[in-house]
Amino acid sequence: MRVIKKSGVTAVERDTVVRWVKRCLREITLKHYELPVDYPTAKTDLTLTVKLAGHRSSACAKGITIDLSPLKRGSGEILEYPKFAKDPVIGSRASVSVEMALAATVAHEVSHFIQYRYGPETRWLRQRFRKPHGEGFQDIYRILRARVINPHLT
Repeated sequence: MRVIKKSGVTAVERDTVVRWVKRCLREITLKHYELPVDYPTAKTDLTLTVKLAGHRSSACAKGITIDLSPLKRGSGEILEYPKFAKDPVIGSRASVSVEMALAATVAHEVSHFIQYRYGPETRWLRQRFRKPHGEGFQDIYRILRARVINPHLT
């Protein structure tokens, strides 16, 4: 994993993001999810940018950008798109710790990375990976939230 730390981001903040990215990748690359990649290769394929610019976090097939502005503001909410905000597993949550809100953002963006990078080559994603927050994305995100993030929520 190539990590780019922009100005204003501390080493501790960067390391926190890297730790959650690794946890998400470790889970989603387990053999039973049938992705055409293993954990070491997925890590190598990824460029992670951690910034503090007041913009949104994002992801594509080449990498992930995490903006730490909500962390710096102390935001303790997981805000999701209206399409699945009320979903019991991948929906929005209020009153969570700041780190867990960041972890959910990381899981969201890792889901996009997996969707676009490996979706075309993955049997169960091939037909539904294209839509940004469609079924393919939601399937990946559901795995990460259920297995990596939600167990840490109170």
